[in-house]
Amino acid sequence: MDLTDTRSVNLNYTRALFEALTSLGLAIPEGASNLLSQINQEERIPIYLQDLLWESVIESYHDPLLGVRLGLAMQASQIGLVGYLLMTQKNLGEAIEQLITYHPLLGEGGHFEMRRDAFAVNLCYHPSFLSFAKIRVETVLTACIAQTRILTGGKFQPLKLFLSYPAPSLALQQCYQELLQLPLEFNAKVSAIQFTAKDLALPLIAADEEVVACLKPKADVLLQTFAAKTLHRKVTLLLQQAPGLTREKVAKHLCLSPRHLGRKLQEEQISFRALQDEVRSHYAKQWLKEGEKTIVEIASTLGYSDESAFGKAFRRWESISPGSYRQSLKHKTI
Repeated sequence: MDLTDTRSVNLNYTRALFEALTSLGLAIPEGASNLLSQINQEERIPIYLQDLLWESVIESYHDPLLGVRLGLAMQASQIGLVGYLLMTQKNLGEAIEQLITYHPLLGEGGHFEMRRDAFAVNLCYHPSFLSFAKIRVETVLTACIAQTRILTGGKFQPLKLFLSYPAPSLALQQCYQELLQLPLEFNAKVSAIQFTAKDLALPLIAADEEVVACLKPKADVLLQTFAAKTLHRKVTLLLQQAPGLTREKVAKHLCLSPRHLGRKLQEEQISFRALQDEVRSHYAKQWLKEGEKTIVEIASTLGYSDESAFGKAFRRWESISPGSYRQSLKHKTI
């Protein structure tokens, strides 16, 4: 359990994911069911627990297109307040503005940004989670595409979907295009949905000014709870997005001196090193388990000068070397 990570995900969003899984004819994994049964109906789900839920799904279903399928199967009406707020906006442009503003109410695993140029608009999604990022990004962006098509009565037709990770095989790329019915570009700088600027004026079929007037004040009150973030939470979020950041770089980003940052964290009874170790150890163990990165790559991503420095830190956390830790995980699966 990651005690320093106070991010969370809306329970309705998580339910919508599993309802989508069920609608695809796939059973909810036993591990996920056990985790969900421990959650109070009125609680948000801690991000570390959301990671475990995703892990359970991925271990149960080895489908490289599962994120796309889940996104296509999700419904805006299933995600509660924010879903209804988006559905009832006047047009697509206003819905996107509300999505950018109120997305933290759905989940604190990333944020949206709209970029415009003379030719097109890009709705970009910047994830701040490092575990299972591919399937989670695909689910989010595919759900946005599918629901926008529905809410505009089929008038919304994106120009392209950009995905910021290496291209799969040509056969799999063809499967992506058949499912999404639009061109894709891999190895992009940022994952994004591209569409024409005129699409921002597309009216939504469920537009309702009275509903918006009723829901927006409730959403504003909830959003205020996310605005008052403690300093250690801000530091943790920065480190989760870039675990290799040094104290000096984090302080600069927060417009503080490194010494002032240290003093402020002490007031919250935490140190920068403790926060850094918590984040680094979490992702080190996750990546060693996933097996996609070499130990050298993990060391570099986490900001260590070399494999030896990373190994020393890892032994301090786990009393075992990274290589031995990875081997122990392999033995458990045999």
